[in-house]
Amino acid sequence: MDARRAASTGLVVCLGAIAYLVAKGYRARLRFYQLRQQGMPMPPWNPILGHLLAVPPVIATLPEDTQQPDAFEALCRAHEKDDSIIYLDMWPFADPMMVVCSPVLAVQACGQELDLVKPPILHRFFAPLAGGDNLFTMNGPEWKRSRALFNAGFGASYIMQQTDHVVEETKIYVEVLREYAQKGKVFSLDEATCWYTMDIIGAVTLDSRLQSQRQNNPLATALRRQIDWHILDNEWNLLKRYNPARPFVHWYNGRQMDKYISAELDKRYAEWTKDEAAGSTTSRSVIHLALSSYMSQQKDQPRPEKLDPAFKRWATVQIRLFLFAGHDSTSSTICYAFYLLHSHPDALAKLRAEHDDIFGTDLTETADKICAQPNLVNQLPYTTAVIKESLRLFPPASAMRGGNPGVHLVDQKGNRYPTEGTNLWILHSAIQRNEKYWVDPLAFRPERWLVDPEDELFPSAKGAWRPFEYGPRNCLGQTLAMLDVKICLALTVREFDVKPAYDEWDAQNPTSKIKHVNGERAYQTQKGGAHPADGFPCRVTVRA
Repeated sequence: MDARRAASTGLVVCLGAIAYLVAKGYRARLRFYQLRQQGMPMPPWNPILGHLLAVPPVIATLPEDTQQPDAFEALCRAHEKDDSIIYLDMWPFADPMMVVCSPVLAVQACGQELDLVKPPILHRFFAPLAGGDNLFTMNGPEWKRSRALFNAGFGASYIMQQTDHVVEETKIYVEVLREYAQKGKVFSLDEATCWYTMDIIGAVTLDSRLQSQRQNNPLATALRRQIDWHILDNEWNLLKRYNPARPFVHWYNGRQMDKYISAELDKRYAEWTKDEAAGSTTSRSVIHLALSSYMSQQKDQPRPEKLDPAFKRWATVQIRLFLFAGHDSTSSTICYAFYLLHSHPDALAKLRAEHDDIFGTDLTETADKICAQPNLVNQLPYTTAVIKESLRLFPPASAMRGGNPGVHLVDQKGNRYPTEGTNLWILHSAIQRNEKYWVDPLAFRPERWLVDPEDELFPSAKGAWRPFEYGPRNCLGQTLAMLDVKICLALTVREFDVKPAYDEWDAQNPTSKIKHVNGERAYQTQKGGAHPADGFPCRVTVRA
């Protein structure tokens, strides 16, 4: 009887699951049938398979490891009608989505007026990395309260006070590059740079020297492993997608990160308590400021001996987010700046001349000068232009919002696009290379950022440059990211020549598969954020 009852229960559960999937699939297909009847832009649609048949032909024209936005950008270019937007029905691999490649529509989607929220799909993406609801996935009052606690820690004036931290870690990065130059071997610049930027964000956020460039650090190693085991929606290999070991690996890495951060929070709370008792207002890191903001809200309550467990858990999640986003996007930007400067020697010469002019020609004095006068990094207009142009061509991420009933995006011709029942995927890479809004969109031209708004090179639409998002949910750490990259370039480009070694890499790893996107061998692949293909193999030499 027990066996028969168990079998009956199992059958009911299976039938229920099948019924749920059929009902969900029917709703997804019905929604797209309605959209097609309204004349909304989309590839050829099949009532059974949706747009699943439309994607493989596009994927066949791209490298198999390219980031998913490249395929959707190609679909958008092929099937848009008026402005750069299409609807895609990828169920059961993804929820119904609108792919937005237009800055005009992106500004509406991410603006305050429509107030479109971050959708549940982002929770699945960030869960292994942050470990819970975080500043990137929160909405409404919860997000506003959480962001308020960290605003001061990422403000421009406070970030400038962290210059010493950034310089200290960059000096180690310079030593690492010197060692690679001495060895004369091909190495992954992306990997080396990820450890470097991890050390920076650890120092600025936690006031903790992770030293992951030189030795194993439990926190940094666990996060990097978590990214290696992370699975994305564009993974078509079912064996990888449903690897039964992944949940256990994610659990273990998450536990390691939480344990390390918990101990650091206890140290920071003890320091804050000591400073408070002594009447000191010195803030050493972002988490110090967050603690001060939080405790000021608890001023009517007795000060606890230990940090409140609820706040501690919340802070741990946010710190994991900062560590991931802060090191991942910045490392990618540094790699692409080196890549583009190597292929544009005139720009590299101008950059080096600007650094000689601001810091002097004695390279051994640059680090000390930056520490003594942090504002020098704000006197580098051409360097800033190089960074912004690198971010335009190779942005590290995109944005996503959830649609609402009755809410439409409206293009410049008055066409209305309903958002109900869809996720809006705003493709930053496509927007920032959209020929309707950029002159010579695939070319690296830092001068775009040095001309007057009347010049044809200047972006022709608000929100057309958006690597840090655009609107009220813009990136909290963008000031730190820009500071990191400026200091990195100031301490490296005059000492080293960084030469991509893709020819050698391809000779050692021969393949007949496609290995270029828009003519670029260092196309973007998805590994957390977007990173250079194959880890950006390169050689480094010391300049005479």
